[in-house]
Amino acid sequence: MVTARLVGTAVLLVAVLAGCSSGPPPAVTAETSSGLPAGSAVTPYVDVSASAPAITAMSDGGAGNDVALAFGLATDGACTPSWDGTVAADDPALLAQLDRLRERGGRITVATGGATGEYLENACTSPADLAAAYGTLLDATHSTRLDVDIETDVDVGRVTDALHTLQSGRDVDVSLTLQVSGPTRGLDSRAMTIARAVAAAGVRFEVNAMVMNFPYDGTWLQAMTAAIGAVRDQVDAISPKPEGLAVTVMIGRNDTGPVTTLDDARALAAALPGLGVHDVRLWSLGRDNGGCPGAAEARYDCSGVDQADFAFTKLFRDAAGAPAATNGRNGS
Repeated sequence: MVTARLVGTAVLLVAVLAGCSSGPPPAVTAETSSGLPAGSAVTPYVDVSASAPAITAMSDGGAGNDVALAFGLATDGACTPSWDGTVAADDPALLAQLDRLRERGGRITVATGGATGEYLENACTSPADLAAAYGTLLDATHSTRLDVDIETDVDVGRVTDALHTLQSGRDVDVSLTLQVSGPTRGLDSRAMTIARAVAAAGVRFEVNAMVMNFPYDGTWLQAMTAAIGAVRDQVDAISPKPEGLAVTVMIGRNDTGPVTTLDDARALAAALPGLGVHDVRLWSLGRDNGGCPGAAEARYDCSGVDQADFAFTKLFRDAAGAPAATNGRNGS
């Protein structure tokens, strides 16, 4: 997905997996069930290198306590992890905010990769070194959740072996964040190659599909829903089957033009249970505000739609039946 200061992600077009369809996605209607499965997580990504908003602002505003830290990258081209390649993995200001979220029941996810920057997956030249880099980020943030966002070419064997090594040595939940090509194509060919290899290696993982920035016809809501259905069928055909399916939605204006409105998000949340989706992620915390309604292009600091602060996060959180965040003072 895009980093906070970049717009525009290349979309790769690939052939559809044949013979694995389990039927069309459910219609998105007012009668569709609005409850996500029990235990579902609603997790906005946050650009650690951005100055605003503070990570805890979401929690203070009652929107939630779970975050995904984006992105762990190589520092000066070396196999040394830092946030966006510039902020130390154990930055004191960051850790203080994470401690506050954790005190309020928050879950911290470490995300590597993304749309730009020097990937650890390429800078670390052996599976052992890559596994150690992942471990450094997890240890620094006291996290047990790793998200590997692959949007460029990587050595699939190295990544697979590193994840296997990491998971063999510690209890860590792994997700692969992968690109979607379109409403009927689902995940692109690179994404499927990685997912199949990681599954074959015996790694326990969840597929997280980036439902954003792809060509479509019809309405954007219909396109997102159809794309999730296509990804579900692909995931069902992977053996061994991944542990779950998550989706990442780009709130407001996408880089390629379509706009995910609050009404779209509400209808999509209603459709997700029938699509087999267990977790929802949002790009991004820094965009979940109405600071630039009607913006003609995607921005890193606002959604482009008229909304209250953290409205998208709250909407999906309510659909998941998650409790409101507490601010640590009055229990509200």
